[in-house]
Amino acid sequence: MIIRFLTQDDVPEHDKITSQAFAYSCEIGNPDSVLPSEKVLGAFDDDNKTLFADFEILEKKCYYGNGMLTCAAIAGVAAKPEHRGKGAVKKLFERLISENCYDISILYPFSEEYYRKLGYESIGQCLSARVPFSELSGIRRNTDVTLYEGGETARLLGIYNRCARNHSLCFVRNSAEAYSDKPYYSQKYTYIYRDGAYATIEIDREKSVVSVSEIYFDSCESMLGILGFLRNFESNQSALCFSKLPGNTPLFNVIRNLKNCDINMQATGSARILNVKNVLEKHSYPALEGEFTVQAGLNIFRVSVAGGKAEVNESPSLTPDVIMDIGTASKVLLSGAENAMFNPRITVNNTQSSFFGMFPPETPFFSDAF
Repeated sequence: MIIRFLTQDDVPEHDKITSQAFAYSCEIGNPDSVLPSEKVLGAFDDDNKTLFADFEILEKKCYYGNGMLTCAAIAGVAAKPEHRGKGAVKKLFERLISENCYDISILYPFSEEYYRKLGYESIGQCLSARVPFSELSGIRRNTDVTLYEGGETARLLGIYNRCARNHSLCFVRNSAEAYSDKPYYSQKYTYIYRDGAYATIEIDREKSVVSVSEIYFDSCESMLGILGFLRNFESNQSALCFSKLPGNTPLFNVIRNLKNCDINMQATGSARILNVKNVLEKHSYPALEGEFTVQAGLNIFRVSVAGGKAEVNESPSLTPDVIMDIGTASKVLLSGAENAMFNPRITVNNTQSSFFGMFPPETPFFSDAF
């Protein structure tokens, strides 16, 4: 089996996999067909022509701790049905890991159990909520907004990235591809409240709701401001429907009666640490000092923390305080060590280790589609 990146010559083979795996209608050999992204990694037969499986690698950055992590966002994982079960997808992920090019990898799994075998663990949770307008009646209406039509990109991205820094693993945005600059055509409207909040909405007249696909705000004032604007739709619609909210969203602080709202939690995706040392170094540690030794996968690290920063050294000869497989380590290091003592996939050699206090609960929130 040959693992390599696809070129334009491989488009017909890629189109075959896409058609078979995802039931897409596809004209094989169409001269206008192109690869979906710059990096598509494929597993070929020994003839180097017949494609067994492939996936896209989208290079992104995520906010984390004291800075950012480089991220391989994995999309379009597919294998031809007649070649499944032969280890092609596993070989692709082994190649990704061996490349040593990224700090972490994120994907949206069809099966968490399947990707757990490849070292990915469910990390992010988000909330969806249906909130009747009557439960927001205490918020003053306002019209102090600008509709995004392509001319306020820097302002819009400024709000997003400023807010995204407060959500661990939220993707950095450098372009406005997440927003529609033709709202009257797309019926997808992004309203910007001053310089501190925005909401992207669509109207579902059949269900009589305003569907809010994104809402970000950087203060209590801006939160109330954008919600106050959304109240202007209540004369025609009955409720706001938020599809993706962080698990610790403060929006619920201003709802009159939560019992009258429909609130649900769902997993957003799975992550795998590819460079444990970088993650340990960039983690934002509490304002305390301490040392701990942790084994993540096959590697053992000694971590010395002082002033909120860490010195990290690989120390294969030391006995670790905590031992975790790489998937469990990804969950604990990226989302916190709460209840780690009760995780059957964690071996604790030192219950007094400062490790547990160094990783308080996080609320990772990554929701960009890819």
